[in-house]
Amino acid sequence: MGMQALLKDLARIKRMLFVVGGDGCVSEMYSSGKSEPSFHGEWGTMESGDWHFHIHMSKVKIAQFVEAEDHGAPMVYYVRFASSDDDNLLRCYFPNPYMDDSEKLSEFQPFKLKVFEDLRDQYVGQPGITFVRRPKNP
Repeated sequence: MGMQALLKDLARIKRMLFVVGGDGCVSEMYSSGKSEPSFHGEWGTMESGDWHFHIHMSKVKIAQFVEAEDHGAPMVYYVRFASSDDDNLLRCYFPNPYMDDSEKLSEFQPFKLKVFEDLRDQYVGQPGITFVRRPKNP
């Protein structure tokens, strides 16, 4: 298992939101759930429609399953891939259990949270992979 396997599992989830980058500039891409990243040497490539990104996998040292308080919905759930300097490289947001497919607040949908919890339980504890809870930023 490990970081590559985790990235592959995340790509299989329909409507997963991939946010590339950190400070200053980010790009966003939804997964179709039908494609998965390819790996060539130290690089991984993720494609979705006309858009793709490359990630230097040897720079990924940290993966955090994150449960965070949010401003728009009670909580958000994602996996954060970071460098050894704790720089954000990639964040992968799970479909929010408090929102419908149009990104509008809705009644809690436990089946969406279960997807996050199942992967968290499968991966947390492997080298470099942890779970964190984050309070809302003021």
